[in-house]
Amino acid sequence: MQAMQTLMDRLEHLKGRVNSLLKEHKTVQARVSELEHGIREHKRTEEVLQQRVAELEKENEVLRNTKAAHEAAVPGAKERIDELVQEIDRCLELIQN
Repeated sequence: MQAMQTLMDRLEHLKGRVNSLLKEHKTVQARVSELEHGIREHKRTEEVLQQRVAELEKENEVLRNTKAAHEAAVPGAKERIDELVQEIDRCLELIQN
């Protein structure tokens, strides 16, 4: 009878441990899901920022070419180029973070 009670106690302990592990597994799965969602969001943000950098680089190139051809005819081109370079730098910094 004593052996039977010991086995029952061990069985109850194992049931409790299994339930605890199942709860922990569920918590870990939820965290993994959150992290995967975060990764997807960061990838989307990175893609948008990379596209914006490409657009800004193209615009910057156009302005540089315009500046070279018509430096006096385009007032503010240097300032606009400087603004674009700063925005490109900010986008690149966001991508790296």
